[in-house]
Amino acid sequence: MSIRRIPVVAALLAATTLSTASADLVQFDDFADTTGLTLNGSATTTSTADGTVLRLTPAASGRGGSVFSSTTVDADEFATFFRFRITDPGGATFDNNNEPGADGIVFVVQSISNSQGGAGGGIGYSGIDQSVGVEFDTWGNNSLNDPSQSHAGIITNGSVNHGPGSPFTVSQSSPEWDDGDIFNVWIDYDGDDLRVSWSAGSIPRPTTPQLVRAIDIPALLGQQTGFVGFTAGTGAAWANHDILEWRYTPTIPEPATTALLLTAGALTLTRRR
Repeated sequence: MSIRRIPVVAALLAATTLSTASADLVQFDDFADTTGLTLNGSATTTSTADGTVLRLTPAASGRGGSVFSSTTVDADEFATFFRFRITDPGGATFDNNNEPGADGIVFVVQSISNSQGGAGGGIGYSGIDQSVGVEFDTWGNNSLNDPSQSHAGIITNGSVNHGPGSPFTVSQSSPEWDDGDIFNVWIDYDGDDLRVSWSAGSIPRPTTPQLVRAIDIPALLGQQTGFVGFTAGTGAAWANHDILEWRYTPTIPEPATTALLLTAGALTLTRRR
């Protein structure tokens, strides 16, 4: 399914409903059909044991890929869920790293165009102004003040430099992002705070988000809408960066249902047409 306006008619877990009756919804249970998305650079679809996935980069050096909604969607409040897997890490080992594999995946909301993206240590996100990103970084760049080889962070305006003592990053020591595990990611924005939670495999959503940042996303974008999607990049080290599933809606549940939003496999929506 691609991007379209449909009624949200069914339950989240125990009959939990979203707070609006109709929303621009991105729903991809797999990527056999990418209608509504614009693929850039090395991004393509490929068949794996996980089904037809969105491969942002292959396991090769110097690649960059991005995928964005072909049109803008509401971004003043939103909730998104996606699953990713990073495999076949390889290449050089240097800088703040003890094993090969690079550079990671970024979920991005930006207002420039649906053709943005790059490669290398910027994870395809570097240089995308008027944006906010949530990175799952697999390379420790000393020059960018990365806290570790495997870390997550909330970043803005195309900068992946965390700066000394940045409070918006957290290390992920086990499992690391490129250990070949499937990761589930939930991101909620209520107009004031961006909350990011993740788990590996079948582990349930954490009750407390691992990352929270007070942020004015419409002010960053310069408007209420944006292109939403993903970037990834490789340099002297590399990996396959795959998105397995993705759902996005520009609304959030009522406060009592926030912890239940978009639990993996628990969202039922209008049947595909």
